[in-house]
Amino acid sequence: MEINETVHTIGFYADKAFDDKDAKTLKQLSEDCFNWIDDEKYSVLERGILAYHGATSLGNYILLQYNGALCYSDEENNEEDFEMCLLLFRKSIDYLTEYSNSSDDILNDNEDLEYCRTYLSMAHTNFANLLQQCGRMVKSLSYLRIGLEQKFPMAIGNFAGFLIDYAYYDYDEGHQSIFANEAYQLLREVLEDKSEHVHEGARVHYKRLTENLEMYFSKDFLEKPYDFEEYSLGETDEEINYRKWCLKHLLFLNTLNDAVPNSVAATDILHLPDIVTEIDEEPRIHGLFNQIKQEYTSARYMVYDALYNRTPHFSDKGVYVINTLDYPVYGIGVEKMKYAYRSLYSLFDRIAYLINDYFGIGIKDHDVSYRSIWQKRAGRGKNSYELNIDLKNQMTKHDTFNLPLIGLYWLCKDVGKQKVKHHYLDLTIEKLSKIRHHLEHRYLKVHDSLLFPITKESHEKIYDPLAYSITLDEFKNAVMEILTHVREGIILLSLAIHVEEGIKKKSRASDQPTMSMYLDQYDDDWKQI
Repeated sequence: MEINETVHTIGFYADKAFDDKDAKTLKQLSEDCFNWIDDEKYSVLERGILAYHGATSLGNYILLQYNGALCYSDEENNEEDFEMCLLLFRKSIDYLTEYSNSSDDILNDNEDLEYCRTYLSMAHTNFANLLQQCGRMVKSLSYLRIGLEQKFPMAIGNFAGFLIDYAYYDYDEGHQSIFANEAYQLLREVLEDKSEHVHEGARVHYKRLTENLEMYFSKDFLEKPYDFEEYSLGETDEEINYRKWCLKHLLFLNTLNDAVPNSVAATDILHLPDIVTEIDEEPRIHGLFNQIKQEYTSARYMVYDALYNRTPHFSDKGVYVINTLDYPVYGIGVEKMKYAYRSLYSLFDRIAYLINDYFGIGIKDHDVSYRSIWQKRAGRGKNSYELNIDLKNQMTKHDTFNLPLIGLYWLCKDVGKQKVKHHYLDLTIEKLSKIRHHLEHRYLKVHDSLLFPITKESHEKIYDPLAYSITLDEFKNAVMEILTHVREGIILLSLAIHVEEGIKKKSRASDQPTMSMYLDQYDDDWKQI
């Protein structure tokens, strides 16, 4: 198909504006692109490319306007620009993915598909860079992994760089050598690529990263791929299959699961770093983190069990239900997924409850929520009150900078349904939130995916007016998405506390004594009903 001339030229003007350091034009271009993607005269492919140019223009504007800022900052007041940039990238990825997945060979010739997929690779990579700037380090790796699998050089190099950053924030020193080795292997691969896909500035950056690694690790260690010991995945086929599923879908509470697909990552080893407290304080933070982990891992298994143990259960026998002729799905399996979904969503507030206590924010128990911890005041009306600290401002200051905590804030924007110019920042969150609302307060009806197909056009014309109806496949996708969101939140929570402990250590007087208190592991044999 012939691409609209405006789409062809917008990239040229954006590049020229950046070369000329013309921040005003870059901002205007991003706004124009945002308006154009709603114009029906542009095809799906053209909208995807326009959204991409708008996002990169705004990203370059942020770089110029905020003196080379490499991350979101409350003090710089650049939040709205980051929000719009994220939205444009997500719009671009959605449109380009829709076009790439189209099977209509008449509309999509091979040349156009290749053109589209090149832009999609760039969009995934640049979107990941922006997520990293917002502290979403776990999410950013997931987008770079797409380019990694497609052998896209810039994605490979950035994945390596982000692994190094990830290792820096991880309290587990044993993981750092694995991250370093994996990053070094990837950097060598991309530096050997002489194609035009790796521009000179990136090549210099990747070379510097390899040299930095060589300062901390021996070259002999870095050059030889890490020799992973094989660990048992379980004693039964069911356990082994479950752990393989968790490993494949990156669901273990283990930072190594984001880096390597080996059995060494097939365990939920993540916990909290060493925490310095007053001598008479109980380990309440560790206790609450225990509960968060247990609820997540139990919900994760319920999802797996519902997906793969599909035989009728004896508890469903003799349960009399009416055939309503719209192909509903009943049984303990789908109910397990519903229980898991509710439990997972509630963990965001549980994470906030831990943050409120650990950071001493001062929100009263009944006012704590995932949204309230980022505010300056809590409560409503005349009952509102000032908080002890402004966490949102504190985490971006130079002396108290905490990138994983910033990531938790931007994750909250997604799950909390933040809007940008009438668009949700996370384009899928409306459905995820609606599912949760109907599970908790209304009526969610899950239908057979083959026998009761539901399209966007027919959503408001379905058979049961009391229900919010979705197909089983839609529900499965929603559950998996919530699983990944919650896992990201738990990991960022651990990393944020590790960073904060480092900040506190610097501020403590050098002569202030501390002593260790060893907390033993809770034995698996003690876990019971």
